Amino acid sequence: MVQRFRGRLALLPLAFLSLTGCALFRTPGPAGAANTTAALRNAADDVLVRTIAARRKAGRSGLERSVNLMSAAQLQADQMAKTGTMSHALPGTAYPTLKSRLAAVSYESRAAGENIAEGQRDAAEVVSSWMRSPGHRDNILSSEFTEIGTGVALGRNGRLYWAQVFGRPRAGPSKRIAE
Repeated sequence: MVQRFRGRLALLPLAFLSLTGCALFRTPGPAGAANTTAALRNAADDVLVRTIAARRKAGRSGLERSVNLMSAAQLQADQMAKTGTMSHALPGTAYPTLKSRLAAVSYESRAAGENIAEGQRDAAEVVSSWMRSPGHRDNILSSEFTEIGTGVALGRNGRLYWAQVFGRPRAGPSKRIAE
């Protein structure tokens, strides 16, 4: 399902698991690359915080930040930015599917899902867009998920590519970062 808002959105709840430009980020020169990286990392963290707040506002429990899922989400955001394509499946890339991204980061799940978006200017805009989309909102509010990871990357086209990956580990919690 793809819905259009200011940017584009897509979601992927996985049936094979248990659930059967932004000038703000561009600065020239070497210092600019560090500034861009820090700004993108902050934006990914802001998506995580806003997503957890949206769950709590809806009366749901929070989600734990997972190092593994943060890596999986960033892999997807980076791949979409590199190819200039917003899609859950990216044939010809190193990790073309969510299943391959989860395997790459050693995340064994009982349940997993993914929301992606392209073009939103900041974390507030992308989370708001996802919350207005029934399928994306379902992923965000699902009680099936206990962990989350987020990522964002800037494409050569100047657009931001956003990813959030949700999961419930198969056995015990994954490695986590304290909030």
